[in-house]
Amino acid sequence: MPSWNIHIAQAERVFSQKGSVARAVRDRNAFLFGCFVPDIYVGYMVPAVELPIAYRITHLAAPAHIPKPREREFWETYVAPAAKRAGIARDAVERAGDASAGAADTSDLILPASLKAEAERVSRVHYPQRYEGVPEPPSVACAADTHVDAEAVAQSVFDLVLGTWLHLVADNLWNTRVNEFLDAIGGKPSEEFRIKKQDDFDLFGKALPIDSLPRVTPRLVAAAAAFPQYPIEETEVRSTIGVAHEIVRTNHGDRHPTYRLLTEEFFAQVFAESVALPDRLLAERLG
Repeated sequence: MPSWNIHIAQAERVFSQKGSVARAVRDRNAFLFGCFVPDIYVGYMVPAVELPIAYRITHLAAPAHIPKPREREFWETYVAPAAKRAGIARDAVERAGDASAGAADTSDLILPASLKAEAERVSRVHYPQRYEGVPEPPSVACAADTHVDAEAVAQSVFDLVLGTWLHLVADNLWNTRVNEFLDAIGGKPSEEFRIKKQDDFDLFGKALPIDSLPRVTPRLVAAAAAFPQYPIEETEVRSTIGVAHEIVRTNHGDRHPTYRLLTEEFFAQVFAESVALPDRLLAERLG
């Protein structure tokens, strides 16, 4: 399965290409958090989860050696209703990206934190002489972070649900392509194959440059509690964000890893596909 490194990198690339997903999302902090949601209650990534939820429920996937989450079912059950509640439709998303209307207004975007900016702020405290005359980096905090009325939460719930859907789309795609790769080499699922595959995914994830850090805000906590599949407690929100921070901070792997099973070409092609696919699916379905 893709690691959180890969899910973070996918979210960052989706935003950088400014397609239909980037135009639909206003609370990018909630969206980034959503990219971790299916793994929170499974009980492996986030410590001290008291009431785990089975993988087949969190990922909508039948048990298998290489399971394929049913992202379309999640879309129809949760994303489409959340979009309706938030008043988000295809025409509004398309207008937001209409070049003839000028640059899109991004003043209301709620952004995740940045590892680079955070490191610079800390460095300014310890080494002020290095930053004489250098302006402070802009803060990602904004008034909307504490705006938790029903309309604001509805938008953030949609963004969080859309991030969760992105996770399921990625898992489905990566596992489908792994199955195809296995068929092509005449292999069969086994414990040895699983270990080699996961080692390769870990190497690939650490080779990706990532910078985004989710932040705990009142609006995120409210949106997580209103997650329609199952409520996410504030304790788990904070624990999840702590794990994500540590992953981003320690993401220093070999930029040219040597894989044990999969190939560099495989990872490059499937990652590019995972970035392009959500924009196409959202544009087709959001209406």
